[in-house]
Amino acid sequence: MIPTDILLSIAIVGIYTILHIYLKTNYKNSKKIIVLFLEGFVIATIITGVLYYLIKFIAS
Repeated sequence: MIPTDILLSIAIVGIYTILHIYLKTNYKNSKKIIVLFLEGFVIATIITGVLYYLIKFIAS
């Protein structure tokens, strides 16, 4: 993975995680924010990984 792809993946994961937290909580319960952060991070990482390998497979 080249550095540009890594940075793009981190950005996509970060944006999705922030949106996930923003849309599902009212920022009053910190424990819920942590759980939503972890949930969003895992989902976004999986989606980004699948898309990366799908694009890599199509391009080769």
